[in-house]
Amino acid sequence: MSDQDDQVWQVNVLGDFEALKHWANAQDQHEDPPWLALSVFEEHLPEGRLQLLFEHETNAQTFAQGEPLGRGFSHTSSILNNENWIAKSLKGLPVVQAGRFYVHGAHHDVPDDPALISILIEAGEAFGTGHHGTTKGCMLAFEDTLSDDAPAHILDLGTGAGTLAIAAAKVLPNADILATDIDPIAIKVGRANALINQVDDRIDFVVADGFDHKALKGECFELIFANILANPLIVLASDITSALAPSAILILSGILDHQAARVRTAYEAEGNDFIRDYALGEWRVLVMRAPA
Repeated sequence: MSDQDDQVWQVNVLGDFEALKHWANAQDQHEDPPWLALSVFEEHLPEGRLQLLFEHETNAQTFAQGEPLGRGFSHTSSILNNENWIAKSLKGLPVVQAGRFYVHGAHHDVPDDPALISILIEAGEAFGTGHHGTTKGCMLAFEDTLSDDAPAHILDLGTGAGTLAIAAAKVLPNADILATDIDPIAIKVGRANALINQVDDRIDFVVADGFDHKALKGECFELIFANILANPLIVLASDITSALAPSAILILSGILDHQAARVRTAYEAEGNDFIRDYALGEWRVLVMRAPA
């Protein structure tokens, strides 16, 4: 095999994270994309990075020069030479341990420790893989709440890759778990991850915009994970609180440090009590308790 055969061309597009995510999600309908793979990463919100890998240089150049997302986005291009770029990208995604939870890819060796709860999540199209501080913080908060009465009815709002719902299913075999996301791709990925982790029969996945779905009507949950972003959390404060059973636990995430006070105030205004928070880098996770 020649050096040319080993080359992969990489194009990075920098700009508004939500716009990049929206564009990437729309590509699911692309029957014959010119790229080998695409991913979207948070940089420093609201900024993000879209990464595309191409087999042919002409396709990479055409994409970069065509401004497919319009003006306001910057592009960089580079060549990945003489390396197994798939293996390299997987190795760049580290194991994450949060309490007993051990989130890893298929390429990682899992320690022979019966106390660890293995969660296999590969890097993919959906968010919330467990490698981001927001999801890790939710798992730490969840671990700390397990000393209380085990919740029997759980909602994972904005489930992403399904990591939190899977974690709950693995430690609470009798719980009824509902996982929702506005993104159909996330629901597809979440279902696949639940199947890989052998808990697919324990979690119901539905596409829902907030609480606008029949599966959520009139439901009261004893634990809600809401790992989205600060502004949607504030907008949904009343709806989320209304879906909490008395004294239920609420774990809020996707919150930057400077946004935490506003989110906390919005939920305290609905009658919830602040219990504690977790700081992970620039992110904050809030744990609240519903009124009795």
